[in-house]
Amino acid sequence: MIMLSVIFALSLLLSPPSRAQADLLSISTNPFLPTYLALAANINDFTRFADGGSDASWYVGYNNAWIIRLPAAPAGEFSRAFIGAKLGRAKTRPSENRPWVREVISGKVYMAVSPTPAFNAKQTFFLTDASDIPAEPDPSASVEGIGASEWFWAEVPLDRVSFTGPNYLIVWSAAEYFQSASSSPILAAASVDTSIPQETSAWNNRSISGVPPRKGANALQTAINNISPAMAVKLVPAVTSEVTVTDITARRLAAKYIVQFSAGGENLAEAWVETSQDQLDWTRSSRFLRKPPYVFTLNPAKLPPAAGYVRGVARDICGNTGHSIPVPLPYGPL
Repeated sequence: MIMLSVIFALSLLLSPPSRAQADLLSISTNPFLPTYLALAANINDFTRFADGGSDASWYVGYNNAWIIRLPAAPAGEFSRAFIGAKLGRAKTRPSENRPWVREVISGKVYMAVSPTPAFNAKQTFFLTDASDIPAEPDPSASVEGIGASEWFWAEVPLDRVSFTGPNYLIVWSAAEYFQSASSSPILAAASVDTSIPQETSAWNNRSISGVPPRKGANALQTAINNISPAMAVKLVPAVTSEVTVTDITARRLAAKYIVQFSAGGENLAEAWVETSQDQLDWTRSSRFLRKPPYVFTLNPAKLPPAAGYVRGVARDICGNTGHSIPVPLPYGPL
């Protein structure tokens, strides 16, 4: 068995795999962790454009979409599916009432998954708002929410992912303001090893107007062969893991609230704060934090009306969530 493994490894070195073979070799299932389908074997290798330096006009816009073709998903005992993109460098502008304060330009980003390069409404899913994407620094002003690009995921029905044929993904924005790199968030990318023979698997489409191509004939406009867009499918195995959120406190400090809690579990991905009026309907009222300490500053002016209770929520990479007990926000005028 060892000799066969050595011979197989040597054969790969002597005869580099084609792009299709490389895709297959990059997919491995794990009974406890998600399986990722992407144009790079490691989704952490998408480090270009969205973290700094030249953005190369890789913006996600109203008039600018990115499309990739992934191979069929591997067979496995999967219970959930997600599609995602790695985004960064959301843009800011002066606040209308306080021009010395910059605020992120809000705008919705969508993704779709299809077995063909044509995408209808049922294949379309909300991914994130630009207000949750890490912001681009401004050399002349202080900007909140600056950080490295992050992966954002939207859960899709498992039957939307093809296990027998290709999976096309597309990402774009419905915000009309997002028509250039100077106003739009940036999609990350990974370099391609051009020494490996490959087929075109990525395209750019600059002819959309807030909706993806409905017909495949003109969808794949500009081929991209030397860089891979940071888009992926995440398949979650049929296992559950517990996420716990404890030790929550909410206190008033000057004109703001400070909320803090602890979160435990395997492979935690993000945490946030939710508020409620009646402890039945909850609204996310903070940005995501992707690592501890989980301490949040809430501006009362940006909370939902009559928000009287708060709780902490955390989620792991498989999509399992946990939340704390609700606690009342401190009473009295701020």
